[in-house]
Amino acid sequence: MMAITKALEAYRISQDDLINVRAMASLIAENKERLADQHYERLLSHPDTRRLLTPPGALERARHAFIGWLEDFAAANYNLAYAAKLDRMGATHVRIGLPAQQVNIAMANLRADLTEMVINCVECDQESLQRLLASMNKALDLSLDLMTRSYREEELKVNFLSFRLDSWIIQTARWFVTGFNMALVLGLLVTGALALALSVYDFSHFASDSVERGVLGALGSLLILWVVIELLDTQINHLKGRAFAIKVFISVALVAEIRKALMTSIGHTTWQDQLSLVLTILILGAVYWLVARVERD
Repeated sequence: MMAITKALEAYRISQDDLINVRAMASLIAENKERLADQHYERLLSHPDTRRLLTPPGALERARHAFIGWLEDFAAANYNLAYAAKLDRMGATHVRIGLPAQQVNIAMANLRADLTEMVINCVECDQESLQRLLASMNKALDLSLDLMTRSYREEELKVNFLSFRLDSWIIQTARWFVTGFNMALVLGLLVTGALALALSVYDFSHFASDSVERGVLGALGSLLILWVVIELLDTQINHLKGRAFAIKVFISVALVAEIRKALMTSIGHTTWQDQLSLVLTILILGAVYWLVARVERD
């Protein structure tokens, strides 16, 4: 909590202001019951504040605290004890759920009541009256600031906890994304090694099988290896911050269908199967061309 001396300096409350407020002490003491009645009549007329005063004993305790604050206010001993008392009052308002707006409204109404009371009851020249009202308003501003400080501290506490929670969730999500990206890179490396082994296996058919089957099988395996390399290169570029290339994933399906067509071309398949493969390759090729064009634009 800000030191009360700094608060007094911030609101430019001088010793003359304190003397002026103390000059109102007897007047406030004579009218404190009436001021309390007016204060709580307004609170009871509003549904948001009336429900807070309905529990048994709540109104009596609140009224007693209000009158006690009026007496402390008129005494003009604005020290750490006064600030601590207002801080406790503000914390009580926060705990019971009193909106900060209602505190400001109540203080504005009290300011009007005190101003009317001073104008009607204090007999002095206009200049002295203005100085008296100016000192009173400074003291009211100080009191409102100290009282509503608990609201700001509570909001900062909630925002701070929310910030810490949001930061923790975001950081955890980043760790998971990094882990998934590394797992994807490792998976592509394993897939590339398997594709290389498949290429070696297909090349071995040159000695044990027909040259035609060996060439076509090796060509299909090399296509798969090329796609794996493209996928790995795309993932590395994505980790470096570049745009994600969707066309590479379409090329995976396209190459798989091309390899299947190569292998079935030397087998015994029906013309319906061949036609289905050709149509699939044409459709995937058209989709690949459209996506590549959109990414290029």
